Amino acid sequence: MTQGLLILLLLAVPSDWWVEGGERVWTENGRLHMQADAPGANVATVWFRRPHASDFEFEATAQVVSSSKDVNNINLFFSYAGPDGRGLEDTRAQRKSAEYGLYHKLPGYIVTFVNEAGQARLRIRRNPGFQLLAEARTYHCRAGVPYRLRLVKRGGEIRFLVDGEERLRAVDPRPLGGGHLALRTFSTHLWWEDIRIN
Repeated sequence: MTQGLLILLLLAVPSDWWVEGGERVWTENGRLHMQADAPGANVATVWFRRPHASDFEFEATAQVVSSSKDVNNINLFFSYAGPDGRGLEDTRAQRKSAEYGLYHKLPGYIVTFVNEAGQARLRIRRNPGFQLLAEARTYHCRAGVPYRLRLVKRGGEIRFLVDGEERLRAVDPRPLGGGHLALRTFSTHLWWEDIRIN
């Protein structure tokens, strides 16, 4: 990472983040835990309050603790903005359930990294409209394995790296600008640590 690195300290979740959905979100030993694997509470989105620039890099280590459906769901939202020019946090009550489709109506990108039949399935989508920009089935996404994730956005080019290797790349000819970033999961308990945005 280059000069200007911002390290997000996970000990101050109430002041730095807001939560939509989920069973429970908490910090423990410098890790941000997201538990969302119960009926009626199987999705969670945790938003970082400060917006990122149009061009930015994100890094974090994530590890799935458990997933009852074996989906091992690790997702990122970024470049998100609120509806009709309103603030994203100001409209959070409209997304209290964290239902996935609610985010498809807002401008932003989604990176999905999940387990599918023993192999990782990776996707980059653009919203509104849930438009698929890139997809790959490669590597793995296993419970109990820490993964170092890196997301790089430069103009319309989006690169997603896992454990130092580029696993997925997309180019959006009409790129979105800066916005909010969120950690997201479905039917999974996972933790995040060493989160950095530049």
